Amino acid sequence: MAATAGGGTRPAAVAGLFYPADPAQLRDQLAGFLTDRSRGPETTEGTGGSGGAAGAAGDLPAKAVIAPHAGYHYSGPTAGRAYRALLPRRGTVERVVIMGPAHRVRIDGVGLSTAGRWATPLGDVEIDQDACRRLAELPGVGPADAAHAPEHSVEVQLPFVHEVLGGVPVVPLLVGRATVPAVARALDEVWGGDETAIVVSSDLSHYLEDDAARTRDRATAEAILECRSNDIGPYDACGCLPIGGLLDAAVGHGLTPRLLDLSTSADTAGEPSRVVGYGGFALLPPLELGEDDRRWLVDLAARVIDHELRDGEPYPLAEVEVPEALRAPGASFVTLQQGDKLLGCIGSLDRRRPLWRDVAHNARAAAFDDPRFPALDREDAAGMTVEVSVLSPLEEIPAPSAEAVIAALRPGVDGLLLAAEGRRATFLPDVWSKIPEPDSFVRELVRKACWTGSWSAAARAWRYTTHRTLQTD
Repeated sequence: MAATAGGGTRPAAVAGLFYPADPAQLRDQLAGFLTDRSRGPETTEGTGGSGGAAGAAGDLPAKAVIAPHAGYHYSGPTAGRAYRALLPRRGTVERVVIMGPAHRVRIDGVGLSTAGRWATPLGDVEIDQDACRRLAELPGVGPADAAHAPEHSVEVQLPFVHEVLGGVPVVPLLVGRATVPAVARALDEVWGGDETAIVVSSDLSHYLEDDAARTRDRATAEAILECRSNDIGPYDACGCLPIGGLLDAAVGHGLTPRLLDLSTSADTAGEPSRVVGYGGFALLPPLELGEDDRRWLVDLAARVIDHELRDGEPYPLAEVEVPEALRAPGASFVTLQQGDKLLGCIGSLDRRRPLWRDVAHNARAAAFDDPRFPALDREDAAGMTVEVSVLSPLEEIPAPSAEAVIAALRPGVDGLLLAAEGRRATFLPDVWSKIPEPDSFVRELVRKACWTGSWSAAARAWRYTTHRTLQTD
């Protein structure tokens, strides 16, 4: 759908209702939220601890944030914690994409504003017309001025954006009836680089009793941290589709969520019998895995195998305390050996699920479903070692020929994935110990892939590294 040329000013619809209409009062309130003086001592309950997560996120500039959109009196402190993760990017960001749900007017797809600017008590905000025109070329994206006119989900973010990032242009987007992939495509179109920041506007649970709301919101936060967009529905977050689209897009760009804050309206001004939940999140590069994290993964793999050997049933994936770094999507291999004898080795190359779940899945598969070996029994497990290899993100390398791939490899360091003709094959970096010559390393992998010739014109190649951790007594 094509958008009309931008023009005119969209007036502020909820100034004086959701936030102060007086500029001086608004600035003072925002300053309190952004310095956290509006809340006082750290008492907020959160998955993994909001205080530590907020400190960690403050050290790195976020690409995107998820912030609530209720009246500032209720959700302002949590929104402030989200926006503090964007403070280091002031002076670098030249455009902010703001996406929220359409509450008041029903729309299909993703809705654009055709206004040239939006009014706020802090001054008019310009609309990035070039970005809107590009978006309008996508299926399911088009003008939705009637929905934007009374809507608060985008508008309440504008004063925060103005105070944190300055008077930069914005791209206001509303999501109605749409799919998560369609929302992700729209965000990808305007993802940009360091010049672009993204804000997704959403509250969490609505009108539950306070304890029930906190339980539901913790589960939603875990789904966000693990990028499980399919597990976030409209009863979990009114902006479930914008959140899901952001999570799907973020995985493709190598970013992962961090929890900054969880709260409810009872923490500020609401009655505990009927609350709304709020969450603040930042999208950042993945956390580095520490030795304790890697040891936790190996212990998990061993527990998964031991549980099924002992009880005859798969291990229930219901961990309560998963280290935050292990919740991000990741890929792993689990290798089982008895002395020099290989008992099983199964792994993943694609970062399609949380790393801790990936390790648990591969541990069970290596023990009981590796087609090359019989299922593990207790006798094998008695002298077995468990090794977990965590893969780095795949890095594509030129593959016009075997020689080009050989030239791009770092012997002894890189694993290699080859794909063509509907077939994929990989060698982990460990294979260098058995095939130390780069030419042989690549040729043997081609043979493993069962291509019809010595090389395929359609070949693609990726290199990666691994960090291995062995089970120790």
